[in-house]
Amino acid sequence: MRKTHIIFFICLLLSGFAQAQQDPMYSMYMFNPMAVNPAYTGTLDQMQVIALYRRQWIDFPGAPQTGTITFHGPVRNENMGLGLSLITDRVGEMNTSGIMGTYAYQLRFKKSRLAFGLQAGVRNFRINLNEILLSPDNAYDESFANAVSQWNLNFGTGVFWYGKNGYLGFSIPHMRNTILADKDLFSTDPARLRTHYNLTGGYVFTLNPTFKLKPSAMIKAVTGAPVQIDLNANLYWLDIVAIGASYRSGNALVWLAEVQANQFLRIGYAFDQTVNGLRGSVGGSHEIMVRCDMGFNKNKTVTPRYF
Repeated sequence: MRKTHIIFFICLLLSGFAQAQQDPMYSMYMFNPMAVNPAYTGTLDQMQVIALYRRQWIDFPGAPQTGTITFHGPVRNENMGLGLSLITDRVGEMNTSGIMGTYAYQLRFKKSRLAFGLQAGVRNFRINLNEILLSPDNAYDESFANAVSQWNLNFGTGVFWYGKNGYLGFSIPHMRNTILADKDLFSTDPARLRTHYNLTGGYVFTLNPTFKLKPSAMIKAVTGAPVQIDLNANLYWLDIVAIGASYRSGNALVWLAEVQANQFLRIGYAFDQTVNGLRGSVGGSHEIMVRCDMGFNKNKTVTPRYF
């Protein structure tokens, strides 16, 4: 890692001094609501598995790379859902990995449902300080001689309302401001995982028998950072192909697509084009998603869901 990249890495690390969005970023959040809200767990009439990989800023060494797997489904004959999510996130020499179990309970109304969700699990935050090249001759520095590893227990919650054509959700993915690194490393103001707040919503408009339009939005907030707004619109053709675009405030334009490969499999892809001052230095970002829907009854036609 070159010296200029060390500066970038340290800026990300010292989150106690300059706060920013610490949660992984997803451009295809609208195709996988459970990744940002545990209350989505079990809201489908089937089990669902989603794998997602994101490579951000492809021209910048040490830029974020994120991989997630989510699994959830309803408890049959009950108003409950259970799920599991796995995540690994790397930025430079910092690695975050975790596993969260999710639970949701639904209240059923005549034309809509309201779900309340909880999640709990552990996260490991690791900094491979001994792998950082501090100078051309790799001079020894005792402060960078070891790796730092910290395990933390955390909890999250959320609420998710949805009807036939629309949805609205609010979530707090982790509620504890846990210390990410050993107190002895940054004794004056240790790096912490700050509480994040997510507000999401969307609606499906039927334009004609062939096309449907689904606008959606996500608002993210965390102490010490500007509120970020993500606006999206997807156009569906025959419930098979979706093509859309998003704007992330002060950050990027996103082009994305999703294809129904067969009865059970959907594949999505997104490309982020940076629009701020980093545009000429970091390059774009790629994100790919594979989603598998598994119905309980193969003879039953599951009503298409766009969220």
